Amino acid sequence: MVIKSLSVKKSKLKMWARENMKGVENETIPSFTPDLSELDEEGIRWDVQQAIKHGFFSTLCTCEAGLTFEEAKRFVDIVANEAQDKIHVSVTLLFDSLDKNFEMLKHAERAGCDTVLLGYPPNYYPESEKEVYEITEEMCESTNLAIVLYPHPQYNFERFHPSGFPPKLLEQFAEFDNVVAVKVGEHGLAAECVRRFGDKLLVSMPQERYLPLNFLAFKQQWIGAGPYEVYQSPQDQYLVRYFKLMMDGEMEKAMEIYWKLTPVRILFERQHEPTALLGTYHWNLHKFYQWLVGGNGGLVRQPCMKLYIHDMEQTKLMMMMAGINIREAPYEEFFMGRSNYNKLKK
Repeated sequence: MVIKSLSVKKSKLKMWARENMKGVENETIPSFTPDLSELDEEGIRWDVQQAIKHGFFSTLCTCEAGLTFEEAKRFVDIVANEAQDKIHVSVTLLFDSLDKNFEMLKHAERAGCDTVLLGYPPNYYPESEKEVYEITEEMCESTNLAIVLYPHPQYNFERFHPSGFPPKLLEQFAEFDNVVAVKVGEHGLAAECVRRFGDKLLVSMPQERYLPLNFLAFKQQWIGAGPYEVYQSPQDQYLVRYFKLMMDGEMEKAMEIYWKLTPVRILFERQHEPTALLGTYHWNLHKFYQWLVGGNGGLVRQPCMKLYIHDMEQTKLMMMMAGINIREAPYEEFFMGRSNYNKLKK
């Protein structure tokens, strides 16, 4: 049974994280009704169950994928309710205002979530590092949830440090009781995190390519959140398995699986990098990865990136080349969403 962070004192949360945040964290992306007007609760619950079947230790509610704020709260409620004690639940804290960030912190705690991925609004323009420190301290103090720092260049903090986020600030945040981890995508900044406070926080880079190296270098014990269904199916839990093999000291066996995943790794990086550099993610493609191995599928609301048939066909081919079990179903089901499609065909 999963140990819920809400039952752990703040002073013990860093220890809780080292014991519980192990393995792979995926993302649960909202599903909608056919006209995209409402949340598809059945589809969302289906995807949570799929995350459990994949062997992921946690799932992240991607609230930035086409939801109103009220829908985001409802979405979090559905995911947390379906997860129960079978998988941890995290929430992205990347809303349009600091007030909404604070409100979601309270809501996520009431809903029974475990962690939040802490970010800042796109229009937040602090005048000093001190201002960033104070608002972050206030957010952390306002909740009993475990906090994962998310130092992303999208906050426009380059005026404070060339990395996009001042390492000294992160070092100060590491002292807060409920700050337990940091998710960082920039290699130099990751090195700063390991060097400065790797003994206090769990440092994680989400890029699967570097996972074996990061494990050997600083014992990275969790990776996430991301669309890691592209690397496995519930029947063939390749990423989950090779991560566990590394943790168990079976590095040679782990690397055999790592190299087996080479075709899909190359394709995923080609698909992912252009969108990440634009400051967003291709949610529809992520949903397609999930659908290919049993997820609900369906499109998110506009504005979103277009999903072309040639991308879908190439993705299927590369996943099959890596030995991943792909389900056979018409593309119509994906575009409608599995739960919507099944209701229509009954």
